Amino acid sequence: MDYDILANFYDAFVDQDVYDEYLILLDKYTSIGSLLDIGCGTGSLSVEFSRRGYQVTATDLSEEMLQIARFRAKESQIDMDFYVYDMLDPIGYHFDTVVASMDVLNHLTDLEDVQFGLTNIYEALNPNGVFLFDILSADYIDALDGYSEDDEEFHFHWECHKGDKPHSIVHSVTIHLDDEDHSVRIYEETHDLMAYQEIIKSVGFTIVEIKTMPERTIFVVQKNENKE
Repeated sequence: MDYDILANFYDAFVDQDVYDEYLILLDKYTSIGSLLDIGCGTGSLSVEFSRRGYQVTATDLSEEMLQIARFRAKESQIDMDFYVYDMLDPIGYHFDTVVASMDVLNHLTDLEDVQFGLTNIYEALNPNGVFLFDILSADYIDALDGYSEDDEEFHFHWECHKGDKPHSIVHSVTIHLDDEDHSVRIYEETHDLMAYQEIIKSVGFTIVEIKTMPERTIFVVQKNENKE
């Protein structure tokens, strides 16, 4: 899996300002309880959730990511559960809060998958449960076309090219490991914010807050207990 190769370098791509905003919104809109962190990566945010008192279940598509997250939690003497999980699969458990940070939803390949994933999350939330997630802006994704970067510290080359769909991008990362190059391709796409808002409401969520940041928008939505 592509993200298995990226696991050791994942933190170099993380925007701490985004993590900080999630913590502010979490404190503002949720109470201490059970929390599912979807696409947890190397677990930095999961560990911080746990430090705040939440009972955290951390998931990711990549087992390598989860291994680093487990190590990070153990170092911090934090007890949490870890699972490989795809948000297009039913969850099977219930949580007070769900988080999908750092453009997790942008890796879904169309709006039908977005609706399917949000429906799974809605069904996994307890009454009045809160879901926090973010979406990259169309302007940001479009501006990435032709971008390239060489990182001497982590020995990788990163370049971006426009995908086949509007507001889509293909990240091509070449990593030099053990005298060998490994190539990784990551696809992301985004849509008009109104399209996301329509899906959010159709699934049954109420929009609590929309936080606009330079590269992305964070949504805070709540399960509408009257929709059953």
